[in-house]
Amino acid sequence: MITRRLVAYRHLYHPACRQLWRWPRLQSTVAPKLSPAVLGQAQSIAAEHDKLSKQIQNEYNSQIARKIGELSSVTNALKDWETANRSLTELQQLLNDPSTDAELRSLASEEIEQTSAQLSTLFAALESSLIPPDPFSSLPCLLEIRPGAGGSEAGIFVGDLLRMYQAFCKRRNLHAVLVKLESSSKVNLEEIQEAILEISTPAAYDILKCEAGVHRVQRVPATETQGRTHTSAASVLVLPSFPDQGGEELGFDDPASDYYINPSDVRTDVMRARGAGGQHVNTTDSAIRLTHIPTSTVVAIQDARSQHKNRQKAWQVLRAKLAQARREAREEEKAKLRVSVVGVARMGRGDKVRTYNWGQQRVTDHRSGFTVNNLNDVLEGGETLDRVMESVRGWQRERDLEALVADEEAARKREKGKVK
Repeated sequence: MITRRLVAYRHLYHPACRQLWRWPRLQSTVAPKLSPAVLGQAQSIAAEHDKLSKQIQNEYNSQIARKIGELSSVTNALKDWETANRSLTELQQLLNDPSTDAELRSLASEEIEQTSAQLSTLFAALESSLIPPDPFSSLPCLLEIRPGAGGSEAGIFVGDLLRMYQAFCKRRNLHAVLVKLESSSKVNLEEIQEAILEISTPAAYDILKCEAGVHRVQRVPATETQGRTHTSAASVLVLPSFPDQGGEELGFDDPASDYYINPSDVRTDVMRARGAGGQHVNTTDSAIRLTHIPTSTVVAIQDARSQHKNRQKAWQVLRAKLAQARREAREEEKAKLRVSVVGVARMGRGDKVRTYNWGQQRVTDHRSGFTVNNLNDVLEGGETLDRVMESVRGWQRERDLEALVADEEAARKREKGKVK
């Protein structure tokens, strides 16, 4: 097939025509290789897709149709990759055949470059399609920022991060509302004890989940008289934001669901709002504090004048925290199994993820290893922050693929153990 196509278009490779167009030259024509575990997983999914497609031809079933739709991205990506891979193999055989004439060999060589470039793109698409979608990826999110080590400077850094994310959301047209802002000092209101930003745009969680972790700042505080650089930190927690009523889809009333909370497990305290000022502060019982007794998780909201609105928001935050904690507990169990089998670990939200160095105007993400020297644009929520976040998403895709391979390896070892 490849040979016939090259012969058919041989006239386009005439020297007079070559000046009109050229294939882009690549540094290497070596195509990336899929690991056997990843390829096996893709082939298994494609086989299931074909089986269900034949089954639905006889009788339509909405659940089967939905499953086919979920598997189609992997199936299509695998077919495209296999087609390009076969083409590359045929071209290499043609190039290595001593009987191939010089002109056809030249055509094959240039076709190999194009096919290799295409194969690299298809390789990345196939890998991405194999990564299971995050169950929270389509949801809005809550972004919670708290000070860590560093005293008052850590509280000031929380304010810097809050303004950075607010500017980022404004530039990206993400609807963001400040749900909670609590100062740790009555004297210096810039020292923030806790800030919660609600981004209500759908899929905001998928955009911002890469920001979770400990952010570190290195700079000379305004109160430092000897010009010494201090190191402080703030923790960023990104939580899925659920609607007030989850219905059957999210399973708010299903004890087996991550989103379920038994009302009898929650203690509610109503109290006077506290803060720097405002007509409703210390005058009405509008503040709400929820305590999930089994996990000792506490959520306190007082920003709205209405007790009802504060209660509603507190339940939203509590449900998000518990759902995230349950999911992370499952991932932690999987991570322990992967480490014991093939040595693949995961980075938790308590790990240092990024450093902001004022003196060097540098931002370094410690997960992806990506560094930029445009601190101001990052803190202004500019496009440089987009670049940093995209580097983390690429890093995360690599970790997800490692986990996929590790799961396949673990399953294979379990099967071998059963055979013995």
